[in-house]
Amino acid sequence: MNNEEVRALRKAFDSVKERQAFNQSKGFAERTERLISSRELCVGNEVLLEQAIANLKKNGIKVYLAREKQEALGIILNEIGKEKFIVKSKSNVTKELELTKFLEKNGATVVETDIGDRILQILNAKPSHPTGPVTHLSAKQIAKGISKYYDVPVTETPEDIVKIVKEDIVSSLDKAKIGITGANAIAAEEGSIIMTHNEGNIHEVMRKQKHIVVTSIDKIYPDIESAINMIRILCYNATGAIIPSFVDIITSVSKTADVEKKFIKGVHNPSEIVLVLVDNKRSDLAKKGFKELLKCIGCGNCLLHCPMYNTIGNEYAIDSYLGGKGLAYYSVYTNEPNEKLELCLGCGKCMENCPLELDIPDLIRNLRSTGISSEVYYFLKSHIIWVYYQALLRVGKNG
Repeated sequence: MNNEEVRALRKAFDSVKERQAFNQSKGFAERTERLISSRELCVGNEVLLEQAIANLKKNGIKVYLAREKQEALGIILNEIGKEKFIVKSKSNVTKELELTKFLEKNGATVVETDIGDRILQILNAKPSHPTGPVTHLSAKQIAKGISKYYDVPVTETPEDIVKIVKEDIVSSLDKAKIGITGANAIAAEEGSIIMTHNEGNIHEVMRKQKHIVVTSIDKIYPDIESAINMIRILCYNATGAIIPSFVDIITSVSKTADVEKKFIKGVHNPSEIVLVLVDNKRSDLAKKGFKELLKCIGCGNCLLHCPMYNTIGNEYAIDSYLGGKGLAYYSVYTNEPNEKLELCLGCGKCMENCPLELDIPDLIRNLRSTGISSEVYYFLKSHIIWVYYQALLRVGKNG
């Protein structure tokens, strides 16, 4: 990322911090304690996972448990069948699977329906935040890129940018018969899928003839109440707001009991709901002592406060594995050391601002290679980048 992108990133992060400061007295302390308890209970809990799958199936949702990445991709491709035009909403799990790239290699056209992710897709850029993927790009940069893509002049205003991208998305939604979304939570007791969003695009994606939901096994919660509690904390830490615009709870396909109280399914779309629960080494990581990483709810608040991320942005990342937590997860997932972990300053800002108080700095220290040469390398690199970060802050304050 260049200086302009880093400045745009910090400006966006500052706006979130301002909203957080305004809403910080809204009772989140007690909610956070409840979230910590539910994550401790749920992550790695195979009994709860089995209960969730059983209740989802009882509700008429087709459920697959995919142990590995390739298995998940194969299931999704099979469920798509002959359809070649897919609309999709933002999902970190599908990014982990590299689903869009896989489907395109198999002849499908995939259109992201989230404004930020669609811009990211058009510009072929890397994300900078799990819920705000293009926060590092200025309106000027975006306008230049999408003007070239659409072959029409686009002014450097957010309104004009959103207008033309939205028109593209709406046109794509009208064509598609299959929609793919992620999910923020699965409620085991009710057998329900919970999704949250601000743009309203998920409403459109989930109402295609077939709705395919792709999420991971660490998204299981005991019940709807604990899932909604998580969503409120997620929203506050991700955007500074106390509740998102939309929260959708899906427990079955559309149905009516208006005639003699007999349920008739498939009144409106979707007529079929498929849930792909992705393990992809999560069970193994939980058993090997990495449950802390799996407790993360993906709010990205750690990134807002990380000095390194605020200095070099998504250079302190690998693809969608962002910041210290993302890099730590990538390292234990691949079982390979990663030199970018050496960039962590060990300041503890991520832990201090994590709603789950995840001790990522300690995990990173344990993952780093040992030996005096590595320690010296880490000290020198961290010191140099810290000085650079302070210089950037001074530049920012001086305009």
